[in-house]
Amino acid sequence: MITTEQSESAKTTQKRAAGSDLQSEKIIDFFTARRALLKEAEAEDRLLGLEETVRLAAEQRRRYIRLPDPVADSVLLFILIAAVLLALVVIAGFG
Repeated sequence: MITTEQSESAKTTQKRAAGSDLQSEKIIDFFTARRALLKEAEAEDRLLGLEETVRLAAEQRRRYIRLPDPVADSVLLFILIAAVLLALVVIAGFG
């Protein structure tokens, strides 16, 4: 007589196999979710880095002090020196 009943060991083997498939799916989903979260975190870090760069650039622009041109200053200094020397020559000539 042929029966379709399964032995206890066959049933537990099938349950273990089904359970291991379920666990491996969970592990794969965990790693996939971890990769997705890491990518999302990296994108947010890049965005925050760009925002920080823009903020620092704006702050530096506010602190920017316009300095006079050194070439123009040196030309004006030479004109002043020439005027003083001319005044000394004039005073010495009439003195």
